[in-house]
Amino acid sequence: MDKMFVRNFIVFVFILLACVAALTYRLVSGEETLVKKDNLVEHTYQVISESERLSFSIERMISSQRGYLLTSKSTFLDQYSKKKTEAREHIGRISSLTTENLSQQRRIDAILDYYNKLALELENRVKAVQLDGYTEVIEDVTSINQLRNDIITLNDDVLSEEYELLEERINNIEEKKSQYFSSLLVGITVGTLLLLLLNAFLLRAQKKRSVAEASLSDSQQRFMLAVEGTQEGIFDWDLKTGAIFYSRRFFSMLGYEEKSSHTGTKDDFIKLLYPDDVKKVWDYVEDYIHGRIDEYVQEFRMKHKNDEYVWIQARAKALFDDNGKAFRMVGTHTDITPMMKAQEKLEYEKTQAEQANELKSEFLAHMSHEIRTPLTTISGIAEILNKQMQKFDDKQKQLIITLSTSSQALKDLINDILDFSKIESGEIDLESTSFSLNKLFAEIVSIMSVRAGDKNIEFDVLIDDVSEYDFYGDRGRIRQILINLVGNAMKFIDKGHVTLTSNFVTFKEQDYLNIIVTDTGIGIEKGKLDVVFERFKQADSSVSRKYGGTGLGLPISKNLAQIMGGDLTLESVFGEGSIFTLTLPVTQKVNKSLDDSAIRKAAKPNKSKKNAKLQQSKKVLLVEDYEGNIVVIGYILDDLNLSYDVAKNGQEAIKLYEANDYGVILMDVQMPIIDGFVATRTIRNAETIAGGGKYTPIIGMTAHALVGDKDKCIESGMDAYLPKPIVEDDLKHEITKYLTMKNPEE
Repeated sequence: MDKMFVRNFIVFVFILLACVAALTYRLVSGEETLVKKDNLVEHTYQVISESERLSFSIERMISSQRGYLLTSKSTFLDQYSKKKTEAREHIGRISSLTTENLSQQRRIDAILDYYNKLALELENRVKAVQLDGYTEVIEDVTSINQLRNDIITLNDDVLSEEYELLEERINNIEEKKSQYFSSLLVGITVGTLLLLLLNAFLLRAQKKRSVAEASLSDSQQRFMLAVEGTQEGIFDWDLKTGAIFYSRRFFSMLGYEEKSSHTGTKDDFIKLLYPDDVKKVWDYVEDYIHGRIDEYVQEFRMKHKNDEYVWIQARAKALFDDNGKAFRMVGTHTDITPMMKAQEKLEYEKTQAEQANELKSEFLAHMSHEIRTPLTTISGIAEILNKQMQKFDDKQKQLIITLSTSSQALKDLINDILDFSKIESGEIDLESTSFSLNKLFAEIVSIMSVRAGDKNIEFDVLIDDVSEYDFYGDRGRIRQILINLVGNAMKFIDKGHVTLTSNFVTFKEQDYLNIIVTDTGIGIEKGKLDVVFERFKQADSSVSRKYGGTGLGLPISKNLAQIMGGDLTLESVFGEGSIFTLTLPVTQKVNKSLDDSAIRKAAKPNKSKKNAKLQQSKKVLLVEDYEGNIVVIGYILDDLNLSYDVAKNGQEAIKLYEANDYGVILMDVQMPIIDGFVATRTIRNAETIAGGGKYTPIIGMTAHALVGDKDKCIESGMDAYLPKPIVEDDLKHEITKYLTMKNPEE
């Protein structure tokens, strides 16, 4: 019996030792695995943190540099330098943290490349402003925004992969924990059974119970260590008893490092909530545990030990019994204060950027008015003197020609800048009407033939394929593109010819109108073809010095063509000439035009044709506060044999309107005392009250030429709109809409 006892004892001890060894090995290896997994999660958090900080540093670097460009304050430059260094450090740390991830390394290399380009672009902008003062470079943010967007996009890709990796690793660690505790449970169960058998064989029942309790206490301790090892606060709420278990991290993220994990009540949580959030939080909890919402995820504020409030994101899962009643709710708290602050910062910077854009628009509108007002006088006087050339000697004629060409160049420059501003802001205003292609080309020929004659250049127009058709689109913008293309061709040619051809083509079942401008000019080198479509650039800087120009005409033309659904392309051979092709989609069925002779008439323009005269049936009221414009417009009205009165503000205009009967009113917009909008509305109200069908046409004249200015004029009650500088032919054309025309030659 003793031998059997000893033998059985040895067998039990051997089995027990084997189980203990296996369990110990499982526990140790499992704990090491959990530590490794925790390290991987922490590593992923570090990559995410560095990536998020990189985005913030890039945004701050750009905004600080922009602040310096706008204010020239050294504090902004210091902030810019600091943020630039921080951004590079973040890139370096991300790179070192992702050395084993080939896809992430490729993105980091791309981010570093874009960052270097961005830093170089920003440094060049700083140097440009320091050397030349405020230039257009301050407003040129396209390349900066593009590089920033490229960095942010790549960084978002890095974050996206890291978040996926984080989720995978968290799921993996949860799986490992589950396996770990399952193994622990199996080991404890087996050990307990063996101990029970051994104790039944060797010890009393009380000793077996003590061993089981000791094993259970050990497992609970390990569980608590695993819970405390996470970076999130954990709560476990028994909804039946109201008791809530809080982990140590639950309180330490609020600054209460001295508190350990313990079981309390919901009052421990409520007293830390931001007062205004209490109702919202508990309403959300009630909705979740009663099944009114499927997922528990909410953000709220909790009081930190330092009396400040931090933002917390809570996630939880509830357990429900067979009756659908929740009996347990387990969840986590995460400190998201940095993310919320970053979001607030981005919203603030967005507001600042929008305000800055509004200020830029106001400045552009003001400068447009201040420049265009005197320019109307200058260009008007130039036109007047140009018509009286025969009265002057050769030197005076040369001065007049110089004045005319310079004022025209200045008008073209202002119009180009405004057009490019509209294009960049996406506010270009397109009109679509049906018009005769033949008449359009006739107008181009009429305008450009004089210039071709001055330079002894042959100008041929071959449009038989399209001359009998109408086209549906923005006639004014197409005319602008063609004048740019033909004018550009004539500018860069000293001898030879320019040819304009047009035809219809079909590509992929879509009909297109092709307009081709060919010249035998200086041509462009193959590697510089794309440069001519970049703003303020020409293929060769010496070209700008020799031929002049701002480099805006072709970029504007290409942008307009693309906005209309087409394109503008270029082929060129250096030293031989260039071919520009404007392609526009046919959006409606083209109709045959009735006029097929206009192009031939326009090819031989009558330079001596006199201006048409108007009957003196009614007077004109000229409302203008700028003396120079009164002189010029008055000259035009005299030339039309019209009598007129002058009002220098809206108040005077209203009084003169009430005392006289005018055939048409020329109304300036921006004036002292009462502006043109108010004066127009007052006149329209007076007409409505008086009844009797009295109506006086009003033509608005404004130095504001931005998108929306025309609409403002029409909405105020004006019948037409003319932007300054006033073009004599346009003004006469508008007047003839409302007064009876009489041509003395007829």
